[in-house]
Amino acid sequence: MTQQILTAADYHRATSYRRHGLTPHTLDWAHQPVLVKPYPELPRVRLDRGQKLPEINYFETVHFDPTVDPSQSAAPDIETLSTIFRLTHDITARALHGSQPFYYRSVASAGALYPFEIYLAAHHIDGIAPGLYHFDVFDFSLTGLRRGATPAIPPLSGAAAATFFITGIFFRSAWKYRSRAYRYVLLDAGHLLENLRLALGALGLDFSIHLDFDDRRAATLLGIDSQREACLACLDLQDWDGEKTTEAASGPGPLSDDILRASTVSDQEVAYPDILKIHRAGSAAGNRPADALPAMNILKKMPASWIGSSPPAVPGRMDYAHILRQRRSRRNYIPASVSRGDFMTFMDLMIRNMGAASGMPPACRSSLAVGFLAGERMPVAPGFYLLDPAANRLGCVSGGSFIESMASACLDQMWLKHAGVHLLFMTDLAALDQTWGSRGYRYAMIEAGRLGQQAYLAATALGWGACGIGAIFDREAADLLDLKDDGALLYLVGAGPVKRR
Repeated sequence: MTQQILTAADYHRATSYRRHGLTPHTLDWAHQPVLVKPYPELPRVRLDRGQKLPEINYFETVHFDPTVDPSQSAAPDIETLSTIFRLTHDITARALHGSQPFYYRSVASAGALYPFEIYLAAHHIDGIAPGLYHFDVFDFSLTGLRRGATPAIPPLSGAAAATFFITGIFFRSAWKYRSRAYRYVLLDAGHLLENLRLALGALGLDFSIHLDFDDRRAATLLGIDSQREACLACLDLQDWDGEKTTEAASGPGPLSDDILRASTVSDQEVAYPDILKIHRAGSAAGNRPADALPAMNILKKMPASWIGSSPPAVPGRMDYAHILRQRRSRRNYIPASVSRGDFMTFMDLMIRNMGAASGMPPACRSSLAVGFLAGERMPVAPGFYLLDPAANRLGCVSGGSFIESMASACLDQMWLKHAGVHLLFMTDLAALDQTWGSRGYRYAMIEAGRLGQQAYLAATALGWGACGIGAIFDREAADLLDLKDDGALLYLVGAGPVKRR
C-alpha cells in the first residue's frame, strides 16, 4: 500500500477487504512469532496459581458499582495481585495440535495469536518491592525490569497502589494479518482490558482506566521497542491511604538493549508501514479533548420502534472463575430457539457494560454504536436492531433476515448463518477523525474488543457459544446495514446455542 496513512478513515479503508480483491498468502511457519517475551535472566517474583479463588457471582460482577467506598477498599497485597492476574489472563486448558501443545486462555484473541502483554508498576503493594515488572502468563510470575519508584504515566492527582499497562506486539498479529493487523491488536487489547476491569470490580478495588498518555514516555518506561510494541491502555489501582504517586520531571530513563530486544518475537519480522503510520499518527493524545463527544452519523435511518430490554429477575449464581475457564471461541451453532428471558438477559449484560457504569473513559463510550442482527428463532422479529444503553432499550432499524447475508459478508464464513444473533460494533470514521484525530481509532477498536470479550463471557454464562469476527468485506457489510459512507462495521461477534459434545 502506498497511500499516506494519516487518519482512521485512511487506515481503515486502506486495509479493507474487498470481494475478489484479496491477495492470497501463506504463513511462514518457520518464523512464527514466539508467545513469550524472551527477556534475559532477570529476578522474578512468583505468584500463586494454586490459591483458592474467591466465590464471585458473574451476574453480580457485571452489575458492580464503579464507585467504591474508601473505607471498604482494602490495600492490595501479593495474594490479591495473584487473584487479579488469574481472573485477568490465565491458562485455562492444554491440548495437542499435531505434536505441538496449544494453551487455551481466558482471553479471546484473533487467530489465537495473543499480541498483548501486561506490565505492572508496583507503587504500594504489600509483599512486592516497588518497581516495574512484566507478567509471564506461562510461568505465572513477574519479571523485574526496574527497581524503586516509577513515575506515574499518565500523571495522577492522587496515590496509586499499582498501575497496569497493556501493550500490543504488532508482528504477532501481522505475521498472519499483515497491514490489517493493527485492527486485531487493538481489539485484543480490549479483550484483555475487559477481563482486568471485571477482575478489579469483582474484588471491590477502586481503579481508573486511561487510554491517553504520552506514547514515547510510556514506551521508555516499559522498555519496549516502539517500532514493534506499543502501550495501548493503562489502569491505575487507587491507594486511598498512600502518598501521591510521583512523576519524575525528567521522565524515566531508558532500560538496557537486552530488555528492548525482547519486543522482537521472530528472527525474520516484517514491518508493515501502514501499522506504524496509523499508530504514530495517533500518538499525539493531547491535541484534542478526549472527553469531547463526536457527532456520530452512522445510520441512514433511525429505529422506528423500540423495545424495553428489561430482563427477568437477575439469574441465579454462576461462578465467574468457572466462566473464564470455560470461555472458548465456539462456532458450531445450531438453529435452536432461545427463551425471551435468556435473550433479554444477554442484551442486558451487554447494555450494562456500555454506559458510564463501565468506568471507561467518555471517549471510548461515545466512539461506538452497538447493534445486533436477530435470527429466525429469536424472541424478537428477525431484523437489524440498535442498542440504546441510556434508555435501556432495543430499536428496530430494519426488519428482515440479514444473518445469512452477513455471514457471506464475513468472508463467506457460512457457519455464521446458524448463530442466533450477530452483535455489531460500528463507528463513524469521519467523526473519530474530526473529534480526536487518529487516536480516536484506538478508542473505538479497544472499546469494541472490550465489549466483544463481554459477549464471550455472557454467552458462556448462558450456555451459548460465541465467536468474534474481524475478517469482513468491509464495504459489503456496511452496505448490507445501510450505513452512511463514513460508517464502518469494526467487529462482529456471533452468539447463540451451540451443539454440545
